[in-house]
Amino acid sequence: MTFDKIQQIYPDARFSNIALDDPKFYCIPLEEGYALLIASQLNENERKLLQLFLPTISEPKDVISHRFYRILFKGEIPSHTGYVRILQIKVKSGKSFEKAAWQHAASEIIQTVSDSFWLSFDTFILVENKDVGNFSTDELFGIFQALDSDFNCYSQVFVGSFHKLSQALAIDFQTERQIFLQQSHRNNSQQNFTLSNSAIMYLIGDTMGEITLFKNLHDRWFSDSEMVSILEALWQAQGNVSSAAKTLFLHRNTISYRIDKFQEATGLDLKKMDDLMFCHLLITCFSEL
Repeated sequence: MTFDKIQQIYPDARFSNIALDDPKFYCIPLEEGYALLIASQLNENERKLLQLFLPTISEPKDVISHRFYRILFKGEIPSHTGYVRILQIKVKSGKSFEKAAWQHAASEIIQTVSDSFWLSFDTFILVENKDVGNFSTDELFGIFQALDSDFNCYSQVFVGSFHKLSQALAIDFQTERQIFLQQSHRNNSQQNFTLSNSAIMYLIGDTMGEITLFKNLHDRWFSDSEMVSILEALWQAQGNVSSAAKTLFLHRNTISYRIDKFQEATGLDLKKMDDLMFCHLLITCFSEL
């Protein structure tokens, strides 16, 4: 069950990253977090049915001792100044996965760590101080890919933006959290997420997916998997045909020919970023449906 499906039935439902033991809400466990239903809006039969199926909610063990858990999830106001960015990592692993060793290795490599903790059995939060030695996002992604290899696991990593330590940090983090959860759920094969590469689909993905026109265009234009690969390579290369050709191990003339044929069929000029971005959005929105 996903939060989107819950919200279709209960439009006023709220999303939470953690379980909430509050009589004002019914807390429904989801794959990516929890859905909170306002108790006063449920009729008697709905309440009885939910009480039959809902498990007992408890606080994650040991996590309350972490200062940034209390800041991000419990409303504690930061007691010092500075800037931090928050990495969210979903780790898929087997029973032999050594969580403590993996956490120690990550903290040893990323030496600007202020706090880190397991939010759940597969979700890790790492809070990094802003410093001259901060790794770039690409370097961070490379670090976790290396850890995947060393520890035989599979990680999806969201690198947040730097935020000022203030009362607004928790609100900003919750938004980043929702963006990551939605986008990682939408595309299980994607490992690397940033605010910039996730925000557009977070803002328009659901709306676009409900419009028949866009679905019809996707089905009409992108039935050819090779053309889809070309379009995505062009997008990653910012429209540079030569770079896309190298990525796909194709001759530049082959790419140019396919672009011309695509323009004849659709009227879109892939040398224009608006047209290329429109294709990218259609592919991203509907390819997993």
